[in-house]
Amino acid sequence: MRRPLSKATILAIVFGIIVLAVIIFNSMGLRQVECEICMELDGRSKCVTVRGENEQTAMQTAKESACSFIASGRTESIRCNGQAPAKVECKHL
Repeated sequence: MRRPLSKATILAIVFGIIVLAVIIFNSMGLRQVECEICMELDGRSKCVTVRGENEQTAMQTAKESACSFIASGRTESIRCNGQAPAKVECKHL
């Protein structure tokens, strides 16, 4: 004969289901933006594609990432991040 579940067990199961539902809802409900940014510096270039919560975040992250590939040292990195991208393409997902 099976023992009935205790109230604590039922509450733990319900809590787990709610937490899982919130995580799934939040991850699916986020509007994401995907941006491809190409940066050029002293004859070197790099294109990077990044996803972010909004266009500004995605563009900034892609720009910093591309500059990390083509800049040598702090001075070049600052100069690269301070200039406009050679190419920008963003789309909402």
